[in-house]
Amino acid sequence: MSKKKVNIKFKKILNDLKRRPEDAASDLGLTKKKILEILDGKRKLEFDLIEKAVEKWPVNYNEFFSVQDDTKHGYKIFKNRASNSTERKMYRAGYPYYLYKDTVMSKVSTFRPEWIQQLKVVKDSNPNNIGVRYNNGHFLHQFTYFIGPVNFYYKIKNKKKVAKMNTGDSMYISPYIPHSFTTRKNKKNILGNILALTYADKLNTESLNEFSAIGYKLTKRFNLNLKNKLNAFKSSLLYHLNNSSISNQNFYELSGIKIQEIFKKKKLPETNVINKIANILKINTRDLMPPIQDHYVRIQKYNKNRSWYYPSIKKKEFLFVELTNLAHLPMSKAFELNILKDNKNTTEFSIPTHQYLYNIGSTKIEITFDKKIKQKFDPGDSIYIKPNLIYKFKGKGKILILRIGGSVSSDALYHLSWLSKNNLKRLLNDNKPWFNK
Repeated sequence: MSKKKVNIKFKKILNDLKRRPEDAASDLGLTKKKILEILDGKRKLEFDLIEKAVEKWPVNYNEFFSVQDDTKHGYKIFKNRASNSTERKMYRAGYPYYLYKDTVMSKVSTFRPEWIQQLKVVKDSNPNNIGVRYNNGHFLHQFTYFIGPVNFYYKIKNKKKVAKMNTGDSMYISPYIPHSFTTRKNKKNILGNILALTYADKLNTESLNEFSAIGYKLTKRFNLNLKNKLNAFKSSLLYHLNNSSISNQNFYELSGIKIQEIFKKKKLPETNVINKIANILKINTRDLMPPIQDHYVRIQKYNKNRSWYYPSIKKKEFLFVELTNLAHLPMSKAFELNILKDNKNTTEFSIPTHQYLYNIGSTKIEITFDKKIKQKFDPGDSIYIKPNLIYKFKGKGKILILRIGGSVSSDALYHLSWLSKNNLKRLLNDNKPWFNK
């Protein structure tokens, strides 16, 4: 990270803690001159000084550092030959099981996508096949795109299940679900492949650090009952009542609504009642209606996918095929994109989420970024694209696309939008003290 960015982070910390340079100098055992040199970028902020600050002030190490941008011009490409150089064979019970290859990863996003060949071949689709080795599940969400005859195994409540997958099929699996993949024996003796795209969503490193500091005993009390809409509403209502320190009697006095009666009902209140409750609690209605986890595992067969011509049925430049998408992850979207016209595509894309693209077809494609930067996108290549970067395609082909919000959630967008343009610039590069002498 550049000296400038570290110094800006240091300045923000001083602003948040209401520390003038002389105050910081006194706290950290330095001269005011040295503090000013750090703030002006003339002196490096050494790690031992960061350690002193963390010990003295209510700050954490990560507050001194920014995410490193490893993209060039807003995107990062990983060529197929580079992917092949990362090949590594994974063994299970002493036998070859998987062949892994990296695809594009960026420090800017939480994508951790791998191309995986299934070296284990099975003759049946029995989930209890003794040759199938289940993992223990993992923290990251996983979207998987299937190529060839692959068996997908998973375990829910200690019950083993299997799904017979083929090219174009897709699935989603939630964190910590044990699972496995094998090639299903076939006449052509081809090995099955998957693109396994794991990623963090709202529960990310920053929130995990906070939960860890709170501790298991207290964190487990956060758990909302999201079994169904009614339970989710009641659980959220109790959370906000407690957070507002409003008792049942208080609420009745403020609104004429008997909250205890609402908790007894076996159906949701009318919309006008929910709106009134939200107004009394000074929250948004949606805060009382959190999303329900609709699937722990979602299997999507290719012939059941929705599809549409884009931008319209009259102007068929692209065919979008919707893969596994879920309501409780609204900012995560997966598509197979078929580029239909070779040199006649005029449509530009600018997507408000982080994007992962993989050329799953057999033809070369060209992508133009920011209206001027041309990039070859060959079969087996993968690209990460920052949110809102403008790009367009040239050449026919087939691309796998996964989009995620990352930390740029709906709530973060709302807070960002409340800022003026001038304050937005300051937010991203705050170089002002909180006071003027």
